[in-house]
Parts: sequence; structure tokens; C-alpha cells
Amino acid sequence: MRRARSYFSRGRSKASRDRGQLFVFGLYFLCVVLLVLSRINHVVILDARARLADLAAPFFNVASAPVTELRHGIDRARDYTAMFGELDRLKAENEGLKTWEWRAKQLERKVGQLQALLHAAEDTGLNYVSGNVIADARGPFTRSVLINLGRDQGMRVGYAVLSGEGLAGRIVDAGGALSRVLLLNDLNSRIPVLVGPAGARALVSGDNSGELRLEFLADGASLYAGDEVYTSGSDGVLPRGLRVGTVVGVSGALKVRPHVEFAGLDAVSVLFFDSPALVSVDPPPAILPKPLSAVPTALDIDAEEITSVSAATVNSNSEAGRQQ
Repeated sequence: MRRARSYFSRGRSKASRDRGQLFVFGLYFLCVVLLVLSRINHVVILDARARLADLAAPFFNVASAPVTELRHGIDRARDYTAMFGELDRLKAENEGLKTWEWRAKQLERKVGQLQALLHAAEDTGLNYVSGNVIADARGPFTRSVLINLGRDQGMRVGYAVLSGEGLAGRIVDAGGALSRVLLLNDLNSRIPVLVGPAGARALVSGDNSGELRLEFLADGASLYAGDEVYTSGSDGVLPRGLRVGTVVGVSGALKVRPHVEFAGLDAVSVLFFDSPALVSVDPPPAILPKPLSAVPTALDIDAEEITSVSAATVNSNSEAGRQQ
């Protein structure tokens, strides 16, 4: 009995192996056929492939949904982990800002006490008007632009022109609706400045390049790369404290890199700083005679009264002379 059972079991295992080998061979054959058909760009084959892809698409979507959700879950877990670190960093930064706020309040209180002790006058705020650069008038020897602000908007020669980064130049010619701005890097530009924390006095001049020259430094002035450069106001035309640029280079060959990107200059603001020096450079325009009108204005009435009074005075003087 045992021998019979072993014989039958051996026969069944052999048959199953044969069926497995036949199934594997069928898979190989199907793969070869599909590979050959994929290389044949026949219309029928392409259409059948497209239909099979359409039929298999819903199954692929269902099968990929768990994998997609798992991937999203992993991404969210990473984001949550990163948020904990960001939260710790923000807490530490907030504590530091609270310390700086406390120190700023102390300094503000101290400055107020010193101003009251010295009877210091408050700095008056400067008004400004904004406009746009409408033409680039740069050439091989000049660096200037035209802006759509003129005398009609209150422009005067000498007014400072700023962009969002700092001082861009100053107005050198003003018309009714347009003004010409001489940029800082122009060969004819000269701006008195203060450099660094110590406020070393110097002169910044342009040379038609991207950087500015630093001239007439005081003897023994200690300057370093990265020092801030701002206007001194000693010329009486530009206000004090306008940002110009930073010091670059090494000792003996220091230059100033302006904050303003002159190539992309678009929107600008003009400061109304009417100093005595600026008034001497660009005096206010004289009042032009007005044309006659049918309806007299108050100024016309005043002028007529002055004229009549002066005429009466002349007539009375002439009559008195005749009587004498």
C-alpha cells in the first residue's frame, strides 16, 4: 500500500511540475509576443493597446490609491516633524525680540530725557512725491534719467531723488512736466558723505561705472569693507542721513557700492528739502504778469487800487508844485 501511494504521489508531483513548466513557458511566450507586437506600429495593434490601457486605467487608479495615501501621510509626518523644530526656533527668536524690545524702550526713554535736557528740536518730516522713470538718457559720458515730475508738481533743481534702496541722484534740470536726474555714478556727481560708525567725512564721486569713488578722506580715518555710507548734508542741498551704499575693496583701494540698482531704476520719490543753499541754487520763479480777463480777480483789484493811489499821489504832487 505504501509503495502504491508513493507511486501515485510521485506521478501527481511530476504532473504538477509539468503544468508549472507549461505555465511558465506560456508566460514567456506571451511576453515575447507582446514585445514583438509593441514594436509593430500597426493601426489595429495601436487601437487595441489604447483600449486595453483605458480598461486597465481604473484598476491602476484603485491599486495606486493606497500607495498615494501612504506617500501623502509620510510627507505630512515630515512636515509635522519640521514644524516642531520651526516652532522651537520661533520661540527662541521671540524671546530674543522681547529682550530687544525692552532695550529699545529703555533707549527711547533715555533719548527723550536727553532731548528734554538739551532742549533739542524735533526733526521735521520731509514731504515727498513719487513718479516713474520714463526715459533713460544715459550715454558714453553721462548717466542720467528723465522722470515724469516737473515744476507743475513742485520740482526744483537740487532735490534728492530716491528709490526703495536709497539715494539715486538729484535733479539738475526741471521743466514743466519732466525733470532730469543726475545719477550718483555720473562723472559730474559729487556728494558729501559720512562713512562708518565713526562718521568719517568724505566725498563720493561717480566715474560712469557701477561703483563710486571715495575721495578726500580725513587722515587716519579707519574704514572697513561693509561700512555704511550716507549723506552728511554739509553741502546744504541734500538732507543728512540718506543711504548711499556700502564700502567695498581693501585698504588703499576702497570704493562705494551703491544700494540702488541703476539699470533697473523705475519708480522713484523726490524729497522736498528747501534749504537756503538750494534756494540760492534754484530761486523760486518770479510771478509772471497775468493776461487780462473779463472778470477781475482779487489780485487784479489790488493792483488797480495801488495804481490809482499812486496816480493820485503823482497828481497831487504836481498840483502842489504848480501852486508854489
